[in-house]
Amino acid sequence: MEKCETRSSRHVKRTIQKKKNRHRFTSGMGVALLSVPLIGGVFAGSEEVEATEYEQISSVSPESFIESIGYSASSVASANDLYASVMIAQALLESSYGNSQLAAAPNYNLFGVKGSYMGQTVYMTTSEYLNDEWLIAAEPFRVYSSYYESFQDHANVILSAVSGYGDYHYAGVWKSNTSSYMDATAALTGTYATDPDYAQKLNWLIEAYALTRFDTGTAGYSYYSTAAENQAVIYAESGISNYTVNSGDTLWGIAESYGLTVDQLMALNGLSSDMITVGQVLEVR
Repeated sequence: MEKCETRSSRHVKRTIQKKKNRHRFTSGMGVALLSVPLIGGVFAGSEEVEATEYEQISSVSPESFIESIGYSASSVASANDLYASVMIAQALLESSYGNSQLAAAPNYNLFGVKGSYMGQTVYMTTSEYLNDEWLIAAEPFRVYSSYYESFQDHANVILSAVSGYGDYHYAGVWKSNTSSYMDATAALTGTYATDPDYAQKLNWLIEAYALTRFDTGTAGYSYYSTAAENQAVIYAESGISNYTVNSGDTLWGIAESYGLTVDQLMALNGLSSDMITVGQVLEVR
C-alpha cells in the first residue's frame, strides 16, 4: 500500500496559548501568497520528515471552515466506525484551519496526502529535511472533487493500513476499539504522526470548537447543522432546487451541503467570485 504523508502545523501551540489568553481565536489574516512552515513529524518508516509548503492564506475563519466540512466528516465517520471530531481536528491541523492552498478549491486535500487520486494530481513546491540537508522539489499531491472525497480517502487509510506485523495499523483509532475520542487521538500519536504533542493538539481543537457535536451521526438535521445543511435535507425531500443565503453562510459550506464543488456552484449561478450576500437566492440543483 502507498504510504500517505501528512502535514501538521507547528503554530498550533502558539494558537493554543493565544486562545487560553484571549478565550477566543480570531482570524485576521489577509489574502497573500506566503511561505508558511507547516512542520510536524510524519510517519514514514523509521525516518521523520519535516516539510515546509507554500500556502495560499485566506481569511476564512475556523468556525466557518468547520461548518463547511462538518456534514461530510460526520457522514463519513458514522459510516466507517470513526470519530468525526477527530477527523475534523486533523483536518484543521493539517490544513492550517482550512487556509492552505491544498485544502482550498479546486484541490480539497484536507490532509496533505501525496500521490494521485482517481488520476488527479497537483504539484506544489515543498522543502523537506532529509539526510541532514534541505531539499526543494515539486511534489505531487492528491486532488479531490469535494471535501467528502478527502474525508472518505482519509477514512480508507485509517481502516485499511496494515503494519509490518500484519495488524491494522490504526485499529486503535476505530470507534469500536475505544471508549472516547481521546483514545483515538492517543492512538494516532506515534503512528499517524511522530509529533509527541499530536494528541494534545487534536484534543485541544476538539474541546475548543466543541467538535464532539459531529459524533452523533447525520440522520436528519440537527440543532448543530448549518442553515445550508438543514435546508439541504428539507430540499432533498421536497425537490426544491434553490437556496436562500443566510447570515454566516459561505460558498464552500453551501456547495458542500449539496454535494457540489465551489466551481460547480459558481457555474450554476454565473458567479465570478466567491462573494455572496444574505438573502441571495442560489440554484443548487
